[in-house]
Amino acid sequence: MKKIILSVLLIFLFSFEITLAKTVEITNIKINHTINKEKSIEEIFNFLAENQKIKIPKSYKHIQVQYKDVIKWSKLENSLKKLIYLDLIKNPKLQLNKNKKLNSWSFYRLTEKIFWLKLNDKKTKKELLKLKTTQNDFETVKRAIEKNWINIKTKSSDKTIKQKIQIFKDVYNTIISWHYNKESIDEWEILDFAIKWITDWTKDKHTVYFPPVESKSFHDSLAWNYEWIGSYVDMLTPWEFKIVSPLPWSPSEKAWLMGWDIVLKIDWKEITKNSSLREVISWVKWPAWTKVKLTIKRKNKIFDIEVTRAKITIKDVDHKQLSTTTYYIQIKSFWENVDKDFKNAIEEINKNPNISKIIIDLRNNWWGYLHKVSNILSYFVPEWEKTAVVKYSSNEKKYYSKWYSLIDFSKYKLFLLQNSWTASASEIMIWTINDYYKNAKTIWTKTYWKWSVQVIKPYIDWSSLKYTVAKWFTWKTETWIDWIWIEPKLELDFDIKAYQKNWFDNQLDKAIFLNK
Repeated sequence: MKKIILSVLLIFLFSFEITLAKTVEITNIKINHTINKEKSIEEIFNFLAENQKIKIPKSYKHIQVQYKDVIKWSKLENSLKKLIYLDLIKNPKLQLNKNKKLNSWSFYRLTEKIFWLKLNDKKTKKELLKLKTTQNDFETVKRAIEKNWINIKTKSSDKTIKQKIQIFKDVYNTIISWHYNKESIDEWEILDFAIKWITDWTKDKHTVYFPPVESKSFHDSLAWNYEWIGSYVDMLTPWEFKIVSPLPWSPSEKAWLMGWDIVLKIDWKEITKNSSLREVISWVKWPAWTKVKLTIKRKNKIFDIEVTRAKITIKDVDHKQLSTTTYYIQIKSFWENVDKDFKNAIEEINKNPNISKIIIDLRNNWWGYLHKVSNILSYFVPEWEKTAVVKYSSNEKKYYSKWYSLIDFSKYKLFLLQNSWTASASEIMIWTINDYYKNAKTIWTKTYWKWSVQVIKPYIDWSSLKYTVAKWFTWKTETWIDWIWIEPKLELDFDIKAYQKNWFDNQLDKAIFLNK
């Protein structure tokens, strides 16, 4: 039972670090377990939340706690919201087992990880595993936190920060001027690495620094008009050049590349820890109508796929009538022309009184402009009702429906297609439609759960910084769901073999014949 409680608790942990925090050692811990009441997991989480020193924006209160045995509006729920906001624990739909007791060894390891403490004790791990957490344990950790906090960067004076910046500059100048290997040191590479390290430290995969060439590749991908294989790609870790999502009807999709595929080699060139995103992209791009061979790792299988490059020009929306009663709208991105293209689709539906079912396909649509998805939602949401809520660190912005009353969606059977690369703006659209239309059905696989807002800042050397400035919330309930994906009402895996054989889309086919 002890092992079960420990394993369940450790599942909740998520990496969290305090910038430039120093550790402190508390030695010879004396614990009197005979006179102290043993603490439950509920009391431990309340203790962790109460002793956090990080300033938390009030928006944490909008988080929807998913644990099944947590009472709404309770102190425990509020504590969990704080810990989830700080990414110290996850938010799964599981039993918390809040009344269970936790052994002292697990409690100390937990607090060391969260508060950057180093706690030493004469007792062995074996002895501490036999002891349950008590009030004395709480007091020991609390004293260590208070002692440690004075060294944390968030409480440092402006003078201390300026000193650190000066040290940083001096280290750089010393290395490039006086290091024994200075002749082989690339100053550009050092600075790019240092800047990238700063962005990595945010622990936010959506905050990224693009050196000049990577920046151009990124902006080319936004332009929807370039020579390429037609895939979103990423390389967050060395060796892992990942296919994020093939664009619809692109060379990548026609060659059967799939989201989550990892590219190991491009033609004869192997991707190693020394390969940069800039370099790898250059291997794949240019020119149109030539072929490139990709060595792919998909789950545990490794095989080659040959892709014919092409001039990529992508429409934001494709739409057509599939049957006498069914109309299909595929939104590929919430980009420049999406609202105009979507309006064209709605006008076509209005011309045909026999249409009773509308299928909106948001599979593989994983980002776009916030104001564009708000414009689309104005066809669904009544005038002056909220379509989006964006909360920044110090303020918030609410988007409201302009109410384009061309169509009454409540009179139609409405189906929304989603998959694991349905993210960001698409998730906003799905969640809002579900808020307002009980007749809507979301089907296929769970979504990506990206609920943050990024901006792109360009620099004079053509590099750029993409960084997170805000979080999105559900619009009717204002619930923050950054750790909660949208579960489908009907789940159906995509049949890749059938699609490869004769372009048969089993998910779309199922939606066409669904009547409820």
